[in-house]
Amino acid sequence: MKYKTIQEGEQAVVYNLHGEGRLVEGPCRIFLFRERLHMLKLHTANQYEYLKLKDKDGYVTHKRGPCSLFFNPLSYEEISLHKAIQIDANHLIVVYKRVKDGSVQRRIVQGPNLFVPEPEEWLHEFRWHGSDPENKARMIPSHNVFTQLAVIPDQFYYNVHEVRTTDDTMITIKLMLFYTLRDVVLMLDTTHDPIADMINALCADVISFISRLSYDEFLKVTHKLSELESYSQLMQRAERIGYQVQKVVFRGYHASEQLQAMQNSAIESRTQLRLNAEIEDQKQKLADFKFAKEQARTKLKQEMEKSKQEHQQKLDQMRKQHSLELQELTHAQKLQLQEMVNKIRLEHEAAEDNHSIKYLENLKSVSVNLTKYLSLQNASNVNEEVVVVSQNKRSS
Repeated sequence: MKYKTIQEGEQAVVYNLHGEGRLVEGPCRIFLFRERLHMLKLHTANQYEYLKLKDKDGYVTHKRGPCSLFFNPLSYEEISLHKAIQIDANHLIVVYKRVKDGSVQRRIVQGPNLFVPEPEEWLHEFRWHGSDPENKARMIPSHNVFTQLAVIPDQFYYNVHEVRTTDDTMITIKLMLFYTLRDVVLMLDTTHDPIADMINALCADVISFISRLSYDEFLKVTHKLSELESYSQLMQRAERIGYQVQKVVFRGYHASEQLQAMQNSAIESRTQLRLNAEIEDQKQKLADFKFAKEQARTKLKQEMEKSKQEHQQKLDQMRKQHSLELQELTHAQKLQLQEMVNKIRLEHEAAEDNHSIKYLENLKSVSVNLTKYLSLQNASNVNEEVVVVSQNKRSS
């Protein structure tokens, strides 16, 4: 006999000696007599979790968080905590549900979403070929296991090994394939591993393409391995399973060690010849460049000399023109000065004549004999005597 205290927020089951139990919720204080107290465990789930409840009769329910529940052994067989499925953007999950008539329904849940399944639901698990972590170009069956399917464009590397040409050369073709999912329902109905289907179709197209060519012919048309027209079976198979091939990239090839060594030697020889040709071409271009620069320099000198001569000629012409204009101006000034002198002289002579006329008029007015006066004014001194002797008188 003893007392037990059950705190607030706690629950317990009290069993009697007959195995019968009763649920007790706190806060309370109980007296135990020939009884056993069993404290219940509290299960809690946050907003990203849910509780899975399995009843005594086998019925299962899911309780979405945030929530809490005590594990009552009188009602439940088991209570477990599970994470809700966080579906990322550009991802989806495929959910199956068993209905009452025994059939199964399928639905697709697109992200972003937080999904809590019902007890009758389960998720589709994809098991596809996946890349080998140690060799990205090697695919391992059922290596890529997931429940969230990406619906964004994706790609993978793959090497097609031991492809034989018409001259029995074995080569390995290195490819990279870009694809995107177009129809999820069609993919689910037609294939369980679309990567394997595309790999098989890719190998078939590569073998069909190379088997018609010799090794030398193959080297000339390697660019066609990056064209979608060379992959008819791949394009058809991808369309049938709900995918679209966007691009195939040819990453190169690999042959046997001996053939590869020969190929490398040939490549080195061609590269050396090409380098020699480029060096010679550069030398010729440099010589042409120097010659062109020398011609340009000579032409520039000639143009500068010509410009200098033209400038000198122009200066000489300007000097001559200036000298001529100066002479013309001096002559014009002399003529103008002479004209002014002549004009002044004439005016002076006219003034003297007028003065003489007035003087004579004044003399005339005072009864002076002008003829005699003028004769006296104009008479010159006699310096010589001229004797005229008649010849007749001399004879006598």
